[in-house]
Parts: sequence; structure tokens; C-alpha cells
Amino acid sequence: MTDPFQAELVKQAVALVFTGGGKVAEYLWKKLSGRRDEKRLRSDPAALEAAVRRLAAEDPVVAGELRELVGSMLAMGHDRPRIVPRSPNLFDRVGAQAQLGGTGVVVLSGPSGVGKTTLAEHYGTRSGGAYPDGALLIDLADHRDGPGAPLRISQVREAVLQALGVEPKLITPGAGELKTQYNDVLGPLRLLLVFDSVENVRDLQALVPPAPMSLVLALTEGPSDELVTQYPRHVPLSRLEEGADRMLFEAIAGTGLLAADPEGALEVLVECDRFPATVVAAAIAARQRAALAARPLKLLAKELSSGRALGPVSAAFDRVLAALPPRERDLCLALSGIPGPSFTYEAAAAVAGCEPFEVLDALVHLQSVFFVTEEPGKRLRLTKQARQALTRAGHEPDGEGFPRLVRFHRTRAVQADHWKMGDRRLRLYDQTLPEGTRPLDLAPGQDAIDLLVAEIPAYRALAKPAHDAGLHRELTQLCGALEIVGLHRGHLRELAEINEQGIASAEALGDVPLQLRVIAQQARLYSLLQEFPRAEKELGKLGELLRRLESPETETNRQLRASLWEFRGLFHRERGQYTEASACFFEALKISRTLGGLPFRGQGLHARMLANVQVLLGDLAGAFRLLEEAEANTDPGNKRDLAQVWLVRAKALSRSGTAEAARQALDLVPEVWRMVAPTGSDQYDLEIAEALGDAAWAGGDFGKAREYWSGVWQRLQAVKHPRAGAVHAKIYTEPPLIR
Repeated sequence: MTDPFQAELVKQAVALVFTGGGKVAEYLWKKLSGRRDEKRLRSDPAALEAAVRRLAAEDPVVAGELRELVGSMLAMGHDRPRIVPRSPNLFDRVGAQAQLGGTGVVVLSGPSGVGKTTLAEHYGTRSGGAYPDGALLIDLADHRDGPGAPLRISQVREAVLQALGVEPKLITPGAGELKTQYNDVLGPLRLLLVFDSVENVRDLQALVPPAPMSLVLALTEGPSDELVTQYPRHVPLSRLEEGADRMLFEAIAGTGLLAADPEGALEVLVECDRFPATVVAAAIAARQRAALAARPLKLLAKELSSGRALGPVSAAFDRVLAALPPRERDLCLALSGIPGPSFTYEAAAAVAGCEPFEVLDALVHLQSVFFVTEEPGKRLRLTKQARQALTRAGHEPDGEGFPRLVRFHRTRAVQADHWKMGDRRLRLYDQTLPEGTRPLDLAPGQDAIDLLVAEIPAYRALAKPAHDAGLHRELTQLCGALEIVGLHRGHLRELAEINEQGIASAEALGDVPLQLRVIAQQARLYSLLQEFPRAEKELGKLGELLRRLESPETETNRQLRASLWEFRGLFHRERGQYTEASACFFEALKISRTLGGLPFRGQGLHARMLANVQVLLGDLAGAFRLLEEAEANTDPGNKRDLAQVWLVRAKALSRSGTAEAARQALDLVPEVWRMVAPTGSDQYDLEIAEALGDAAWAGGDFGKAREYWSGVWQRLQAVKHPRAGAVHAKIYTEPPLIR
């Protein structure tokens, strides 16, 4: 310890003895007790100072202990440091705040502008009672010469000690002694210590004091593996929750501005992508323009989408883009060419032309700088900020990634179709996949249908660009594989939109059987959507194509012709034209009977469909005979098809007019549900629920019947389905009089 420092330390110790007493006085009187001049020392500050100076000089241990006690007493006697938030606006972040309490070290990470400092400031204000010795925030960027430069650790320690009330002349100048003093002073305190702009684990290790009752928040942009390994309590920050961005924007821009142009406000918020700094900058820009433009929000949204810079916020993203390693920058550029709202990491690898494992590290880093963000279902999305930065830099995708992306989706869809349906259905699309294609990799318990359903938004977005790019074979393969989604899960509107491009591509290929199939599928979709004029228009195209069909008597073409009759029958059934539907299904069944039964689904399928309309026509005897044929020609292992046969049987029993038949129907329908549930098909939930209601009504349980029908009606009404009215009428049907 240097002489000037020791002299100042002794003076401060003596001053504390004669003013506050406390632990310093207790310590010194214990050391000096028994001396002949003890009485004089207790009343003479000069004599006490001389005695303490000699004691400290003779025993270094005493000097160290005295330094710790004096520093602690001075810090405790000083006004407690506190953090004052620079911005009053903090929205959302409830989950993150809940993870910041307690003691130890918490790493709070996220890109610049995500709100780490704001969150730490507000937490420091709200948690004052938990840290009675104060809260202070030190920005380490103020103590280094630019990013990546060495941190002046001693300077940081001095700043912390001074903030805690240790006078500058009592801070030892030597690095080693300063470290000891820093640890001694902070050790006994219960303190919130926030270090902003932490760059590496070494700097943080040097600054975390041995203070078991304190909390250290380390704010960092991209936490290194070493940092989160050493300090595993890690709270990553990303976008604001939905709605919080609007509250933040409104707090700055004003309620009136948003109320005057709600559509423009929504467009601006979409471009801000719920990123706090962008929301703030956009709100300020909108407020400044309010007096200059009639619709400032609409104008601002257009400018942002074209890459307009928002001052320092956009400049920060531009710097991030410029600093990306070439491989990550190329990946970012490739991702900008993906149409649709989101993508998986496998799709990212496909568009980049590499293996999936090769993009994982890059995606993690792009997430840390908010160039990529997470979406529900383990999906990802390139952020608006990344797209805007790419636009400002003049980068555009090279066009090579899109065909790779389409072929990736094509391959997975074809594989999913075969995984789900095997060889049990008619396929007229080209099922050939590239040599060396790896098997479909599904998660445990995942159904292949789940994979297709999750990608429907992506398929919708890429269908037209794929057609325009001349990827006709791949698009028709995709559309052909997606037929099973309509069978199992619905999504009819989206499938019709995708299939419209598939029809155009099938025509471009000149493949007549394929054209017949995709057009008939489109008619089926429109029929189920109750859009009968559009369905009729598609069905009207089939006649000319059938005349051009070569070798119509081949087995495949007979299956095709049977399916065309099937789709015509469905059209009439949905219109309530049951006689016409019966005739069409009968034609389909006649053809299917010539195909030899199993493994073809056609005979069982068409017998069941015909039985269903015979029930509606009141021909119950004919329906029961057809159901026997249907079950005999349905694979017992195909639970979905078998369940549909049983469902029609339950409908027939419900209409038989006897109590025994009604009881059988009530027993049968739950079995149908149990058979369908494991297959991953929810397309027939409403039909099954309505059949339960019918069976309950036939059995005399009118209240239970109305419960089932009410549930069906609510779901139909929610999507404005045309059948909602018919089901609603059933609910209010008067029960029959019991004589």
C-alpha cells in the first residue's frame, strides 16, 4: 500500500471512530486495548492517528482489514446509487423481468436496439427493495477504444467504487491492490450491478465481485459460448409480443395519429417487425410528418418497405450486414428469395444449396443480430430489418436458390404422400424423385400430413412464381401430393389457390391424364367450398380432354374415369341433388368393380359413397347392401376408410325408425371416432359429431342430440359454411309426439 494512500486511509479511519463509530471503531479499540495510553487515545484524535499509522505500517494484515472496513463503511454511509430509466416506455418483457431476480450473474442478450438497457433500467427501479445497497449501470463501451478493443478494467473498478461513495483519494492506484479493494468493498453489499456492452467472458470475470448477496446483469449483443457456459443464467431478448409494439408506437406518436389512419398504422408496424428501436424511430418519424402529409403513416410504411433508413437504427443494421462473414451474408441474401411468411432450417439449407447442418450456426448468429427471427412451430423468418438493409445495400438474390427451394418442397411433399397413403390411391403426377434422395425424416409421433399442413403458406407463396419460372413438372408433383391434405385436414381454399397454378402447369406439360386429374380435383375443392358455378365450370372442361385421352381402357385410365364420375357425384351431393349424385357414384362403382378389388380403394370407396346418398334418398335396404360391399373391399388396416363405412352405416341405422337400430347407431359412432382419431384425419369431425346427434335423436335423447348439433352449428357458422343453416334448423326441430 502506498504511503499517501495509507495516510489517507488512517485519517478516514480515525474520522469514522470519532463520528460514526461502528465496525471501524470496534476493530481499532480491539487492536489497541491494553495499552497504557488507551484512555488518552479515546479522547485525542491526533494521538489515535499516530498510533493507527504505526499499527498499519507494522502489520500489513491490519492495513488490509482496515481498508476493507473503511471502504465498506464509506459506501454504506453514502447515498445509495440508483438507476433512473432514460425512457418511461417499457411494454411487454414480463417474462424476461421474471427471470432477472435473485443473486449471481444473469446474461441478458439481444441485438442492439432490442431494449436490453431499457429493461435493465426499469428492473433496477422496480427492484430497489431487493438490493438495499443500491443499483448502478456501467456501460463498458465508455471504457474501451471502440468495439473489440481491450477493456480498461481498472477504470471500470474505479467508476464502480466512486459510484458507491469511495472517495477518489482513497482508491488505491495499483491494479492488484485495486482489485482487492474492489472485491473487499463490494463483497458484503447487496447490490444490483449492471454492465452494459459486455463483449467477452474475460472482461465479465474480472468485474464480477465475490458478493453472494448481489445480482450482476451482463448485457451483451451476441453471447459467446464461453460466456453462457461460465454464466448459464441466460435471458435472450427478441421482438415484442403482439400488441406491445402498437402500445409503444402510440405512446410516442400519439393516439390521434393512429386513430386517423389505422390501416397505415398497421402497415408501419408490419415494417417495424415488433423491434423496439425501429418502432420508436418510426413513431418519431411519423409524429414529425403529421403536419406535412395527409396520411403520414401510409407514406412512411411505403418508404420503409423500399428500404428507407431510420437514422441510427437502420445504420446499426447496415453495419451488421456489412460485418457479416461472407457465408452468412450469402445465406441472408438467399433467404430473401424465399416467398412466404416463414421457413424451416431445412428449407434455408435448400435455398442456399448446402446440407442442413451447414446452416445451423449461421442461422443462430443471424438470430442473435435480429436478421432472422423465430416463428411458431420451430419456423424462421427473415426480418423486415434484414430485408431493408439488403435493399439499401443493393443486394438481390441470384435466382438460383428458388428452383432448389421448389424441388425441396416437391420432394418432401411426394415423400409425405407415399408415407401417408402408400400405394392405396390413384396418382397421375410424376412420382420420380432425384437419385439419392434421402428418406423422409419425421419427428417421433409426427404425421406426414402435419408436415404438409405446416408448409401450406409456403406452397401458396411459391406456386405462381414456380409456374412463372417454368417449373411445371415440380409444381404438378406438389399439387398431386397435396391432394391428401384435402382428404384428411381440409384447407380447401388454400389448396384451390395452389391447384389453380397446377392446372396451368399441367396444361403447359400437355399431359392429358394429369390435366383431367388436377381439373377434377379443382372441381371437387370448389364443390366442398359450395362454390358451385366455379365447380361446374371446371367439370365442363373434362369432356374435351376425355376425348383426347389415349387408351382409355388401361387400368390407370379406368381408375381415372371412375374418379371423374366420383367428383361429379360429389358435386351433385353437395348441391343436394341426390338422384344425380346416385347416378354418378353408380357409374364410378361400375368401373371400379372391373378393377379387381383390393388393393385398389375404388370399389370400397365408391360403394360407400353410393350408400351414403341412398341413405339420403331413403333407400336403406340398398344402402345396407352397398355397405357390405364397401366393407368387403376396404383394407381392414385402413382405419380411416373403414371408419367412413361404419359412419354411413350409423347414419342408415339412425334412419331405420326402431329403438334397437338407434341404439346400435349410438354404439357405432363413438367407435368411428376412436378409429379416425389415430389416423391424423380431422376432416370428418363435424360429420361424425352430426351423426352422433342424429343417433341420439333417433334414440329419443333430444337434449343430447341438440348438444351435438349445436357444437357442429357453431363451427360451421364461424366459417360461414352454407350447411350452417340446415344444422341450425335441426336444433330447433320439435321432437315427435309420443303416443
